[in-house]
Amino acid sequence: MRLYIAAVLLWAVIASEGKAVPSLPHFGSSYHVKGVISLPYAEIKEPFQAWFDLAAKSSRIDYYHGQVSTYQLGAEPQWGVAYKISPETTETEQNVMKCFQTNGTADEAVTTQASLPDVQGFQFLRMEYFGGSLCEVWQNVTTVGHKKNTYTLWVTHSERGANSKGDPATPLHYEMMGYNTLLGSHYDKYLVDYKEFSPHVDPKAFSLPEGMSCGGFPGPGVEHHMLANPMKDLIHTSASGQSEHMFNHFKDKFQRQYSDEREHEKRQHAFIHNLRYVHSTNRAGLPFSLALNSLSDRTMSELATMRGRKRGKTPNRGLPFPSKLYQGVNLPESLDWRLYGAVTPVKDQAICGSCWSFATTGTVEGALFLKQRSARTD
Repeated sequence: MRLYIAAVLLWAVIASEGKAVPSLPHFGSSYHVKGVISLPYAEIKEPFQAWFDLAAKSSRIDYYHGQVSTYQLGAEPQWGVAYKISPETTETEQNVMKCFQTNGTADEAVTTQASLPDVQGFQFLRMEYFGGSLCEVWQNVTTVGHKKNTYTLWVTHSERGANSKGDPATPLHYEMMGYNTLLGSHYDKYLVDYKEFSPHVDPKAFSLPEGMSCGGFPGPGVEHHMLANPMKDLIHTSASGQSEHMFNHFKDKFQRQYSDEREHEKRQHAFIHNLRYVHSTNRAGLPFSLALNSLSDRTMSELATMRGRKRGKTPNRGLPFPSKLYQGVNLPESLDWRLYGAVTPVKDQAICGSCWSFATTGTVEGALFLKQRSARTD
């Protein structure tokens, strides 16, 4: 019955358009594209720009208007090299551009990273308008275990390209919807809106900034490949493995043991959303950075419950900031007290609802530093 319905729908498309089913689209072996990645579950919208050249075994992806740049240079000996260039702030430096590199291995070589999906396995679905343009809609449905993932791509053609198999298609929109049959709910969703597309690439785009020297990534190696190539976890139709490796590392580090498979699936989904949120926020160039911790497998509602206190609707009788006392005072645009030793490292209050105590202690630490010009960590 389903095959019959599909056949009728396909016949209707062919009859209404007066054409055969279009050929599978392609984007050529090189391209330059701009777009925006949307992660609704993490409330993230991240602009990106990408260069791709398959013949040169080179790709580059910039995030947040060049705030972070990643390079995947597969032609570098022996197994390719990946680079990440981003501004870093530490206890001794502020907003300094640093370059980090990770070398490929025989088991995990560095290869070019596409920002457009591989359309092999996609089936023509229908013709429809998207963003004012008549588009071909292509779809790929894959099932792995309890996960049914639906990938849908909207492309259009120039008038000449519509009649020529050699010309690349123009991507407009790509979305992934993941459904978990064990949990009976959607577990993942992301969207990519492509704003500009060109088949022409400047080879200079793959050169590192002049004078830039690169070193290894700090911290444990399990996260390095994801930091050097965030796009790999999104533009695919099969599990890339990076987030799964991170989740396994998380379980080992914090000795997580879940009650059953259903609980494991739920925690893994929460972890991946938190992982994406942490990494995307850190790429945005904000005056703070995030990191994974023991709560990274918790959902947002669970974290809200752990924070405890409900906001009251009545005034708390707090006094307004005395702005008039500071009128005419020249202040710097920003001040990072970590660079002066006035702020001690972040503490972990675990499951104890004692944020008020930690906040008070931090305030006293800062006041004591201003008075004595020496930091205390006890």
